[in-house]
Amino acid sequence: MNDYMNMKNYEPKPIDMSDMKLDEELVELREAIAEHAHDVWAVKRLEEGWTYGEKLDREKMHHPDLVPYKQLPESEKDMDREMAVNTIKLLMKLGYDLVRSNETELYRHLMKRMRETVTIYKCSKCGSVVLKHDVFCSSCGKQLNIDWENK
Repeated sequence: MNDYMNMKNYEPKPIDMSDMKLDEELVELREAIAEHAHDVWAVKRLEEGWTYGEKLDREKMHHPDLVPYKQLPESEKDMDREMAVNTIKLLMKLGYDLVRSNETELYRHLMKRMRETVTIYKCSKCGSVVLKHDVFCSSCGKQLNIDWENK
C-alpha cells in the first residue's frame, strides 16, 4: 500500500535547463543520440517479439515506429531529440565538458548519414546551424519562422 501511495503522489521535478544553450557541434550530437536512442528502443521491442505494423496493436505486438529513424514521422523524432537535448544539457549543467577529441570513423559515418537524411539551414540572426525541425535557434533563441513545407 505504501508503494502505491508513493506512486500516486509522484510529482516529476526535472531540473530547469532553460539557461543551457547547445553549441553548433552539440546539435550534431543531439541527432546522433536521438537516432541511437531509437535504435536501442527498437532492438528491445524486437527482442520482446514486436514487429512492424501500420497501427499500434498491443495484442498482436505490432508497432508503427519499428522503422529506421529516418523513416519516423517528425513528431516521433522530436521526442527522441528532446530526450537527447535534455541529456546533453544535464551533462553540461552538472559541469561535464563535452569535447570531441578526434574524428573517429564512426563519427564520420554518422555525420555522413545524418547529412543525407536531415536538411540543415543557418539561423539568419547568428548564423548557427538549425535543423529542419527546429522552431527556435538553439544558439541565440531566435524564432525561425521558416516555412519548411516550401524548402
